[in-house]
Amino acid sequence: MALTQLREWLLAPFSNRGLQIPHPLHRRMLVVSGNDDFCKAALFMLRTLTDEVSSINVESFTGHTLKGKKRKHILGSECDIAIIDCRDAFKPGDVMAVAGIVKRNGCLILVCPAFSEWVTNVSVSFLSEGFILHRSRYLARFIEHLRKNAYVAFHTEAETLLPDLATYQIDPAQSQDAKKNSLFKTGEQEYVYNLVYQAYSSNSLNALITAPRGRGKSSLLGIFIDRLVKEGNNVLLTSEQKDNVTNVISRFQQIDLSNSPVSESKALNNEQVSAMKPAASKGFVKWVPSDSELLYCKKKGIYDLVVVDEAASIPLPVIARIMAHNSQWVLSTTLLGYEGSGSGFIHKLIPNLPNGTAHLTLSTPLRWADKDPIEAFLNATCLFEDNTVEAAISNLDVEHNLNLNQKCDFCMCSFEKMTEPMLQQVMSLLTLAHYQTTPDDFMRLMDSPDVLVATLHCDNVVLAAAIINIEGGTCLKGASSGIASGSRRPKGHLGAQRLTLLSADANAATYKYWRINRIAVHPNLQGRGTGSCLIRQLANKAREQTIDAVCTSYGTTTKLDRFWSRNGFEIVDYGRKPNKASGETSALAVLPNTLRAKALVTHLKTLKSSFERDINVHELPDYALKTYSNKLFQFTDGTRTLDDVWPILYKLTNEAQFNDNLIDHCRDNEYQSYNGEMFAERPISLGKVVRIMSSQRYLKSVFSDSDIDIERIKGILKTHGITVSGAKEITTVIRTLLKPAFN
Repeated sequence: MALTQLREWLLAPFSNRGLQIPHPLHRRMLVVSGNDDFCKAALFMLRTLTDEVSSINVESFTGHTLKGKKRKHILGSECDIAIIDCRDAFKPGDVMAVAGIVKRNGCLILVCPAFSEWVTNVSVSFLSEGFILHRSRYLARFIEHLRKNAYVAFHTEAETLLPDLATYQIDPAQSQDAKKNSLFKTGEQEYVYNLVYQAYSSNSLNALITAPRGRGKSSLLGIFIDRLVKEGNNVLLTSEQKDNVTNVISRFQQIDLSNSPVSESKALNNEQVSAMKPAASKGFVKWVPSDSELLYCKKKGIYDLVVVDEAASIPLPVIARIMAHNSQWVLSTTLLGYEGSGSGFIHKLIPNLPNGTAHLTLSTPLRWADKDPIEAFLNATCLFEDNTVEAAISNLDVEHNLNLNQKCDFCMCSFEKMTEPMLQQVMSLLTLAHYQTTPDDFMRLMDSPDVLVATLHCDNVVLAAAIINIEGGTCLKGASSGIASGSRRPKGHLGAQRLTLLSADANAATYKYWRINRIAVHPNLQGRGTGSCLIRQLANKAREQTIDAVCTSYGTTTKLDRFWSRNGFEIVDYGRKPNKASGETSALAVLPNTLRAKALVTHLKTLKSSFERDINVHELPDYALKTYSNKLFQFTDGTRTLDDVWPILYKLTNEAQFNDNLIDHCRDNEYQSYNGEMFAERPISLGKVVRIMSSQRYLKSVFSDSDIDIERIKGILKTHGITVSGAKEITTVIRTLLKPAFN
């Protein structure tokens, strides 16, 4: 009987048999839960049922088929029924991605173990060294929300519960926004298109277009670009990856997707432009990566418009540079998607948009109906979409409450002890504050047993929050030597490992740290001391619990450097490579509490300052020189990277140049005497490295730049008879040349 009811419920919108549906339905969700044998039988039964109706398009997915970048491949596709098997692995981003391809009248089917077993046997890849996940807090909450949702159907070993189909009926008055016989699916889409086209026609198009997934943003861009090309205009289209523009380019037939680098000196001439134009069109459209020099070419008239798709996946400095170098541009990005909410991006971008920029939004869904229950469920459950935070902050009368920070209560606990309202507020703040926050990030935060949450709240309203990772201690005792040498990189403990690798001191790994992973202050309260108040309370709690040091890593800016320094943190290192998302270089700052942590910070600050230009190698303290020697030995031993020791080699180049001058102007016995005095009671190996540089003089040219330039180094080595193809072979050559210094 249950199977008959399930068949009728599932196939009713597609079959002439069984129940008759007078109106279109919202999308539905069916959860199949049980042991492996039950789930396998249910999947076989579902496939058999759907085979009865040839018009139904069914797609099936597992964690493996959606792993990594694979789930982006389903963008733009659609189906009537989508099955996602979560028995081996569960990621909320996977569920959201698959849900996004289900059309109205359709059904999302989620297959999982029995709920009681699922929460205790979840497979995750993010556990830090020394920690064990006994029970998934995230899945327990997800299951609770499933059970409470009136739109979710269940097929389990114990029962089959199917909501009445009338529950899913779409209100006919609001379901027909689609425009028949038109390029546009909704009046809203056409309205935004007209605004953009009119602005372009008047040479004043600077626009940001945002929309949740499934609102027709990509098709709108495609229609717009297609018209411009047919009218003889040239368009550059850029995105993080070519795959991101699949939906856009599906709207027109011909596009140049080649990715050959074009330098400014080789800017396209009129003949090349003509060669790029499709035969049926007067203009052209070309995709380029976001670092292409075509986007920043000073010569005018080559292209008329730049379109940036999925702008939230591109660093803000890159976006700013594109806007500065082009008179007409369109930025577009998806909000509230499985790739990341985009809210943090918007809050950081909008203040930096040029005056007159239009912010246009699309809100009407195309693939499914407005107020779709699946979308509402996933947004609330996986994205913590909650508008109550804004209203609650407003009710506090922030403008007239000067003593708000003094009235706040401080709380520090695990996610498990947080109430649902508090959890919603914390996650909403994190989404606002950070450049990209994905549903998978939220699961990682909630289920990591090494994570604590610190909050400042007033009248049950969260004003600021910080995520703290517990790091170091006995968890890293067995791996400490390997971490210090660079041969081991256990999962997690990012602050503890970076401090240990910087100092080359194995003991540093075993100190107890709290690392501030994320900190968020509501935008209305920023600049009022709320963040500093939270930091002070957190630091006091760390001292109470005898934590050696509190540390944090962040994208460095003058403003943020001042903020952390003002709160007692000392910057011990600046990263060398910018973050892919924000474009910012990271800074590592530490607030030491114990004597041993204070000594570590002193040593690291000495090491950082040792790379300043006006300090000679022979003037450095023993700690710095011994650390230089240890790191170079570890490099030649194969455990440290070339990038890690490059600043040391760059520094020693100056000493080698000084040695060359001595050799040129002194007698041999005088040079040997001076060189011996310089490194007396210092690491002899450093003197040997300097002598190797002096004997192989081209090495000074190799290390003469503060940054690694692979092509430049390849050229220098080639002139001295050493042919290398890339970074890996360059590293091998340098290790071989420096190895004798440590024999």
